[in-house]
Amino acid sequence: MSEPMYSPPPPPAPPMTPAGSGAAAQIQGPALGLLVAGGLGICGALLGLVGNLFGVGMGSLSSMGGGNAATDQYMRYMSGGIGIVVGICALAMYGFVIWAALQMKQLRNWNMSVAGSIVAMLPCSCCCIIGLPIGIWSLIVLLKSDVKAAFRS
Repeated sequence: MSEPMYSPPPPPAPPMTPAGSGAAAQIQGPALGLLVAGGLGICGALLGLVGNLFGVGMGSLSSMGGGNAATDQYMRYMSGGIGIVVGICALAMYGFVIWAALQMKQLRNWNMSVAGSIVAMLPCSCCCIIGLPIGIWSLIVLLKSDVKAAFRS
């Protein structure tokens, strides 16, 4: 009879990585993008707010000419008190986007991270040009099952 051939033991399994490490790497880009979009939104809102406080809002721009009557009426409507209220709402909105991005970066509060991504996509200012693609990107990453699991742990 012949002896059975010896085979070496299988190599050890690779070490397990923590559940959040892959998700943390995936979430960094969208979180940074939301921080940038929120920061630009706050800068724009502050500029508009200061302009309305000092009477250099959109209503004064209509006197420069070049627009039609409907545009001039809209610009006058968005200056003064209404412009100040809109500016304060924009500050709150983009402040929320920044807060949600910081929560996302730390893998905390998944629901608020999703809400911040959606708010960044709203067409409330010129920053939606940046916020729309970044918000879509962050939603795609947030809806991955491994990223959701990292938020739960």
